[in-house]
Amino acid sequence: MNKTPGFVAIMASLLWDVGLSLAAYFVAHWLGASDYVALLAGSVVALARVLYVAARARKFDVFAAVMLGVFLVGLGLSFLTGDAKFLLIKESFGTGIAGLAFVVSCFVGRPLIYHASLRMQEGDPARVAEFERKWSELPGFRRSFRIMSAAWGAGLLFDAVVRIPLVLALSTSAAVTASTVLFVATMVLLALWNVRYVKRIQARAARLEAALTPAAPA
Repeated sequence: MNKTPGFVAIMASLLWDVGLSLAAYFVAHWLGASDYVALLAGSVVALARVLYVAARARKFDVFAAVMLGVFLVGLGLSFLTGDAKFLLIKESFGTGIAGLAFVVSCFVGRPLIYHASLRMQEGDPARVAEFERKWSELPGFRRSFRIMSAAWGAGLLFDAVVRIPLVLALSTSAAVTASTVLFVATMVLLALWNVRYVKRIQARAARLEAALTPAAPA
């Protein structure tokens, strides 16, 4: 596989794609905004991120667009009820939709993790071309990205499912904290797993290449 960014690079990408929108949402709440305004703030930031990436790369970025979809879903659901518990539970809908998007992308088009990784190759046309070539020619390369995308989808779906009984079992203030901690922990664990998985693939590829390389004559 092409050299894949390590843990720091993956977390930096998550910070921009996920953390920026979430930060806008929580800061708006901290400033006393209603849930609707906070969701609107997160949606605006997510949209700005999509437009920025599109302008920089001159193409529509699927990965950034997923976050915009998550916040727009939450924005639409905020009209249904003002119940505090429901407003916390509805975050599961956005996370669940994101998880489904990761899973579905394994079977339709190219996995979302592939799009995220391809973005990290920008600025180096040769690496981008090599990345695209490997996708077209190497089944193992495609399989690895589908596995990673499926894992991220499963993790986000797990987060969405677990959050519902968690919110119902706790007080509202405790549920807000627990919900945030659960989401952050899920993202960090997925990123750590992703790094270990890529390193294992790279090590296996290196061993295979070494086995196929003829020994130098004595």
